[in-house]
Amino acid sequence: MASGGEQFPPQSQERQPGKEHVMDPTPQATHHDYKPANKLRGKVALVTGGDSGIGRAVCYCFAREGATVAFTYVKGQEDKDADDTLQMIKQAKSQDAKDPIFIAADLGYDENCKRVVDEVVNAYGRIDVLVNNAAEQYEATSIEEITRGAA
Repeated sequence: MASGGEQFPPQSQERQPGKEHVMDPTPQATHHDYKPANKLRGKVALVTGGDSGIGRAVCYCFAREGATVAFTYVKGQEDKDADDTLQMIKQAKSQDAKDPIFIAADLGYDENCKRVVDEVVNAYGRIDVLVNNAAEQYEATSIEEITRGAA
């Protein structure tokens, strides 16, 4: 149920990660009453899984708060959502923040995680805030069924 009492129909997608742009209605990442306080002015933020859902909302709010924002997404599966989020951040960013970037990466592999950090540091000189939001969920009956590369 939405905060205004509106009922949303059940929705499911056949595979992960989910695609926000196919949902009806699409999730709301912004709120018209939000008033930024510039708490992240001059900071560089990296949000993994920033293309949709909570990650998109975090990217948007961080941009409104003055941060320079970078986020990751899964290429080929989340391209449309990532493009939409990038445009949203560009519109929300403060004048003194640098242009946002998005980085295609499957973060299930250590080398990709290191590459993403290097790309953000090369682009902006540092990372001040890291939001580790990228995730997929797979059901397991026991923690022993979960492996490092489970998917």
